[in-house]
Amino acid sequence: MKKVLIISLILIAAMFSNAQDLKYARSLDSTLSSPEFGGRGYVDNGEKLAAQFLSNQMKSIGVQYFTKNYFQPFDFSINTIQSQEVKIDNLNLHAGDQYLVFSNSPSIKGSFPIVYLPDSLFDDKEAVAKFFSNPQLKSSFVITEKRFSFLKFQEDFPAKGLIYRSDKKLFWHVSKARTQAKFTVIEVLDSLVSPNSSSITLSVKSKFIKKYSARNVIGYTKGKLYPDSFIVFTAHFDHLGKMGSDVYFPGANDNASGVSLILDLARHFSQPSNQPDYSVVYALVSGEEVGLLGSFYLADNPLFPLNNISSLINLDMVGTGSEGIAVINARVFPQIYKRLSEINKTENYLVEVKERGESCNSDHCAFYKKGIPSVFIHTMGKENVEYHTITDDYSRMTFTDYEDLFRLLRDYINQPLCQD
Repeated sequence: MKKVLIISLILIAAMFSNAQDLKYARSLDSTLSSPEFGGRGYVDNGEKLAAQFLSNQMKSIGVQYFTKNYFQPFDFSINTIQSQEVKIDNLNLHAGDQYLVFSNSPSIKGSFPIVYLPDSLFDDKEAVAKFFSNPQLKSSFVITEKRFSFLKFQEDFPAKGLIYRSDKKLFWHVSKARTQAKFTVIEVLDSLVSPNSSSITLSVKSKFIKKYSARNVIGYTKGKLYPDSFIVFTAHFDHLGKMGSDVYFPGANDNASGVSLILDLARHFSQPSNQPDYSVVYALVSGEEVGLLGSFYLADNPLFPLNNISSLINLDMVGTGSEGIAVINARVFPQIYKRLSEINKTENYLVEVKERGESCNSDHCAFYKKGIPSVFIHTMGKENVEYHTITDDYSRMTFTDYEDLFRLLRDYINQPLCQD
């Protein structure tokens, strides 16, 4: 906590200096994705530390709040992995990059035989039924790959657990962790196990939290001409958190980058000389990785009239930019896309502002479903393709065209749709 406080003071000092916007955003991203925040999840209070840090940032910037503070509390259930050890035959596996424990797995400890389910049986329903009717499965782990990948997401399973062999880089998720499964799933790099593997020895400790208390962090800058009309920016600050005590998912691009950009916009527009004509809301939401929970809670419990929103822009994974940006829902709300595209063409900011179709895959969804003009922007570029891995860390952040994206959004705020 002391280190977090020191970093906060450094950021506050930088905010009032003449440092470039990019320097401030980089400082925020580096801090939020640091080990002190534990991946901004639900083990070791990572999400709570992040919420408090962001609230402190809004206060130091001078952002206003709608209620007595910047917090909007809500709660949900979540399964957490507190610790894990896995050995297949005589090979001790390293958590995070060699294997993952699925986030909804229950506690388990012991040694269990392994039974192989080959892909060759996939089209043979009779053979598959015979395989799963084997009573020995109740005390065994099934090992399989590819065509049987759907088994990872079963609610129930006739075996003690499942080992899934993956030929790709391992990525984690917590979207299934609202409940605790009845069996354990371990995903392992296929180079480390084989159909001939005979046993698994593991110790997994899980903790199911029936009512985890989370908080959205929300502030705004009051418009000088039209204070009751709002342009809203959303970004989720939560990430996957920790798998056990040692493995954490930094989430530098997903989505410390979006949060950093929004706070940078908040810093800019909170300066009296930059006060916008229309009010700008900065909604940093939690629970996105679990299922867009914070944004849906905000949409269902708005702090200001939803009908007063002229447009909502969600920012998620904006740490690249060599190939421009994509605007999700651009075809649903062409007026937003047109304004962004026209500004970009006039100012020659980004390589491309790409038009994309309808999708409900991020925090814009909750507002889109209520008829609010809502789009989702992410940057494009192969310079950083990490996603839900332990290597989505600050060292890989390029912020390739960050400053131009900032300028595009700044200009959009200064030329809002409600002027049309």
